[in-house]
Amino acid sequence: MKHLLFYILLFFLIACKSKHLNKTSMQSPEKQIFNLENCPKMSGENAQCSIKIIPNSTLIIKQDEFQSSYIEIEKGEKTIIKYEFKRNQLPNTVDGHHIEMIYFEVENDTESINLVNEELQSVKMMYGRLCYCKGTSGYFKVSQGSLKFSNKNNEMTIKLKFKVGKIPQLISEINETIKLI
Repeated sequence: MKHLLFYILLFFLIACKSKHLNKTSMQSPEKQIFNLENCPKMSGENAQCSIKIIPNSTLIIKQDEFQSSYIEIEKGEKTIIKYEFKRNQLPNTVDGHHIEMIYFEVENDTESINLVNEELQSVKMMYGRLCYCKGTSGYFKVSQGSLKFSNKNNEMTIKLKFKVGKIPQLISEINETIKLI
């Protein structure tokens, strides 16, 4: 009886097969994260950079009771691109973290975009700065700069130069090409 139970369990384990998705590019239903090697070095400090592709989503930009902007990501018809710069926390500090992000959304089938200044808001471009930086932390609309974006042959290229008003920035330029899986 024990052998029969063993063989039945073995049969079910062998019969189970994981799902494989052969979809590539931004059409993949799964979130894709790419860790980048060309992360800017700020005054000798180490940092990590990544690009996250979030398909079938949309950016919702809201304001709280203090008129500060924040972002929510909801299911939608577009693809969100998120670039994140995360400085390694300073040793012996409680509030030594510093993260800067760029968010924008594109149509799922977008092959190329070339935008400048106010046109950046057509892709809901937002800059996020999360740190212990009184008065300069939060999310801000990007309306100064230029974006060249292409998504062809399973390769995504982002060339962005931007400035956000009087907010101090560690990143103001992104120049990345990634191979999509």
